[in-house]
Amino acid sequence: MNKDYISSSGSSENVNETISRFITNGTMILMYTDKFICCELGEITDTAHLLEARVFNEDKEIKLMRPTIADEFCYRVIDDTILSKEDYMEEDHYLDIDSEQSEGNTYFTTGGGSYTLPVTDAEKIRIRNYRSLDKECIAQITDFRVVRFLKKGEK
Repeated sequence: MNKDYISSSGSSENVNETISRFITNGTMILMYTDKFICCELGEITDTAHLLEARVFNEDKEIKLMRPTIADEFCYRVIDDTILSKEDYMEEDHYLDIDSEQSEGNTYFTTGGGSYTLPVTDAEKIRIRNYRSLDKECIAQITDFRVVRFLKKGEK
């Protein structure tokens, strides 16, 4: 399988140091054992309960992950500046937002849950899907990353 879209990968003992080597500004999506946080890039203080982190901007994403809190983190970096537009395709997905209850950067879902985003007036999330060829040269989506949150009416 072709993994040319991955510009770097490996294991990480220090999450914050690894992130700072690849991305200096952007947005973080952090998935913990007991919570989900989306915020501007900053220091991650609770790495003991962190299971996955996606730190991204328009050009690049680093994804750190581990199956359990007892395992070491591994990471992969996608750098779109070294890729051709033929290596990926983009999709915009609507966010689940109850617009009557949501205010500022705190959003309520139609089912009653809530979340915060580092952007006000959000409507969609842009996802970039990466294409690879299998050994029979059949194209497939092998990975994806978050690119950005879009405000209402933004393209």
